[in-house]
Amino acid sequence: MKKLFITLIVLLFIVSSVKSQSKYTDAEWNKLVGFLSAEQWGDANTLSLQILKRIPAAEIDSDDAAAFRYMYIYSEAGLMNERKVTKEQAQKKITPHIGHKVLLAAHPITSKQGFNSITLVNDKTDTLMVTATNKTATQIFSFEYIIPKKRFPLDEFKNNEGKFYGVIGRIKSIKAGGDMFPRFQIYVDEAEMVAR
Repeated sequence: MKKLFITLIVLLFIVSSVKSQSKYTDAEWNKLVGFLSAEQWGDANTLSLQILKRIPAAEIDSDDAAAFRYMYIYSEAGLMNERKVTKEQAQKKITPHIGHKVLLAAHPITSKQGFNSITLVNDKTDTLMVTATNKTATQIFSFEYIIPKKRFPLDEFKNNEGKFYGVIGRIKSIKAGGDMFPRFQIYVDEAEMVAR
């Protein structure tokens, strides 16, 4: 719960810092954060999509759009995991977001495998990974593979263990998978990592 709260606060800071010409209100933002915190996936999904649709085509890859895109995908994963939508329905809904920017929730760096943290893949930093879950880590929503635009030095990665980093990049691919535990597999390339 604490990690989810910190993640949402960091995401709020990022989005609100670029909110000067916003396409959403503070009330909508607060409602959306409330839906995500309460794991009300249907309401979060509907509201995040409504906001995304208001963003002009010229701003489709803005930081605002990237943040709401992640909230939409995350809530869609919640719906899929609860079997309220099929993998095929979820795939159809999220496919239009391939090739666009996404702002992943901020997570702490760790060299140990775990949930809701940025970890190494094959003990290297050319690809990092987040296993995104619900707040109790009883449902896996996505395996998020992060391919940094600039390689993260391994010693720097280890020296920053425990610190939260935000990740923004382009969705290279996203695929619904898993039978018993449906989830997304997301590859984000051209990724930039920013300490929070």
